[in-house]
Amino acid sequence: MRSLVMAAGLAFLAPVAWGCPVGSDIDKGIRFTVDDVDTEEYRRIGPGMIEAVYSASDGLVTRNLLAQGVYLVELVDLVEGVPDQDTRVTYAFPGRAEELAVPEPGGQVTYDVAINNLGDLDKERQIYDFGPLSKINFGACEYDLIPIEIRYEPDDSGTVDLLYYLPAFGFSYYAGSDYTDGSDRYNYSDIEVIE
Repeated sequence: MRSLVMAAGLAFLAPVAWGCPVGSDIDKGIRFTVDDVDTEEYRRIGPGMIEAVYSASDGLVTRNLLAQGVYLVELVDLVEGVPDQDTRVTYAFPGRAEELAVPEPGGQVTYDVAINNLGDLDKERQIYDFGPLSKINFGACEYDLIPIEIRYEPDDSGTVDLLYYLPAFGFSYYAGSDYTDGSDRYNYSDIEVIE
């Protein structure tokens, strides 16, 4: 009798567990709902490279390319699925995408980055602090999480950007920013595999 109860309990829980995306699903794509109205989709597009496409409820669509799923190397708006070159900003890190540091709890890495903003060239230092390993839930799906704080030099605004890195998938999402006069936060939910 006890085994029947356990089997029934496992059968009830199984669809929830099977419905949670796993690491290999990044090749198909992972979709989140953001703040209940927008979506962001992540997929692997090459060695050490993740594409993130953010679709806002007002119709604006942007694409980020993230080396190691963390380091922003390109930001561009998409118009009917095609990059709008008049909005393209690129960030050149030292080394190839797959050579950049993978986040480790409690670690830190610093990169000097060259920026091309529509032909205007600049450079900055980006400091990444990797926080302690914790857990995060998206509905019934629980994953390991490494919070990342990014600081910039020079930066008179005192901005600290916050990423949430999910080791199971090898990518991070933008969770918000802190400023000297306030902060922004974004709520990611409803994780699913793109079929």
